Amino acid sequence: MVQTLADQSMVVAKPRALKTSVERQRTRVLLLFLIPGMTYLVLVRIAPALFTIFLSFTDWNLKEGNAPAFVGLQNYVELYHDTAFLSSIGRSVVFTVVATSIELVLGLAIALFINRDLRAKNFTRAALLTPMVITPAVVGLMWYILFHDQIGPFNALLTSLGFAPLRWLSDPDIALISLIITDVWHWTPFMFLLCLSAIQMIPIDLYESAEVDGASKWQQFTEITLPMIKETLLVAVVLRSMEAFEIFAEPFVMTGGGPGTATETISLHIYKAAFLFFDMGQAGAMIVVSIAMLAAVYSIYLRFVRFD
Repeated sequence: MVQTLADQSMVVAKPRALKTSVERQRTRVLLLFLIPGMTYLVLVRIAPALFTIFLSFTDWNLKEGNAPAFVGLQNYVELYHDTAFLSSIGRSVVFTVVATSIELVLGLAIALFINRDLRAKNFTRAALLTPMVITPAVVGLMWYILFHDQIGPFNALLTSLGFAPLRWLSDPDIALISLIITDVWHWTPFMFLLCLSAIQMIPIDLYESAEVDGASKWQQFTEITLPMIKETLLVAVVLRSMEAFEIFAEPFVMTGGGPGTATETISLHIYKAAFLFFDMGQAGAMIVVSIAMLAAVYSIYLRFVRFD
């Protein structure tokens, strides 16, 4: 009897041991597949971020050839009194608010129009999305040519119509507007895509019921469409705002931050601090401050979503 029970326990133990062995092997395989992603995360994301934070507390200028020296919060205190840095933040905020607002309105309007029974809808949609797949540096070069004072087609058109040519990129009062126009052309398709996807998820029955009740098109838009897509609009605004605040390639290619500092965004200002003046400590502090600002915007978005 005792021998029989022992044999049965061994039979039960063998499948359990086999199952445990299989689970361990599966875990090893999963960890093996995670190694490339974790390596990328550590080397490309976490390590540079930690090194940047370290730099922000040091005095390290590559021109002087000195080793990094710990200075505490000195770099942050200097940034608080740095008018050029504060101006670049204000410029980036203005650019972000204006460009994102225009892109949202245009993207939503185009999405509402395309969502109707339009002929060649697929072709029109593909054509509208084309600017979004072009790299920012190429977009900057394209619009630099379009806005060029002498050879640009925009000034050629103005001259042919009897108007005086504009200094699109060399006039401090117009240069930032030209940059906003470029960004609107480039990223309105992103807003359009998100808005169209959200609109097409709205049940058609809601509109049919509203029409039966005598609701106008405007009432359908304000009472059905907007409430149903407001979360998507909020996500689109947050994503686009964070991206617009960090814009670099277009102003770098089109104006270099000029004329003067008229189009010097925060990213371009950080670039100049790091790679023109080689002040790594100041550049690190600027990066930390800009990331903190973006994190604050994102936290406000999360609170708004929870409250809603």
